[in-house]
Amino acid sequence: MQDDLDFSLKPIDPPVLGPGDLLIATPALRDPNFHRSVILLCDHDDAGSFGLVVNRPTDIPISRVLEDIDIAGVKNPCLQFGGPVDHEKIFALCQIVVDERCDPDPTQREISSGLFIPDDLEETLGKIRDGKNALQNYRFFLGYTGWGEGQLQQEVIEQSWVISRGNPAQLLETPADQMWSAALREMGGEALLWSMMPPEPDWN
Repeated sequence: MQDDLDFSLKPIDPPVLGPGDLLIATPALRDPNFHRSVILLCDHDDAGSFGLVVNRPTDIPISRVLEDIDIAGVKNPCLQFGGPVDHEKIFALCQIVVDERCDPDPTQREISSGLFIPDDLEETLGKIRDGKNALQNYRFFLGYTGWGEGQLQQEVIEQSWVISRGNPAQLLETPADQMWSAALREMGGEALLWSMMPPEPDWN
């Protein structure tokens, strides 16, 4: 066992954050809700921040909470843990490729290239049931992750999170249990070393 592990980085300026950023938990973050988590930041302003954990699938099938949804053959048939806030509420993330032949759904807000958040979940579910929207393009989450005014910036300064501005849509194609390491490898530097650590840094 080593007692002198140092996960610190050099001091950083207050971060500039925005929708589409990926928040990667550092080894210094020991909160079990966020251990080795990857969070897609969906909204951020002066009032606070909203995000979804994207690498924590559950074993709860979508059909258990979304009635009349046929999940046969769906790539992501289970709900995902979106965060520790409001577990009775469901959130959706839509991933589609939009080009000049395919206009984006005006009821969905784009947060990054090819990634959208529905403004009205019930309307979106209705379109899925009617066959207008493909269920295959959606991931559904129980709960979300939220921060109050200035809280997330402070956590980044304290180095609980590092920010990745890579391609979140591409990262979502990575298996959930590999996503954290893959995101860190993409960042390189100190983060590359973190990606090779055991789940508990005291294991060695």
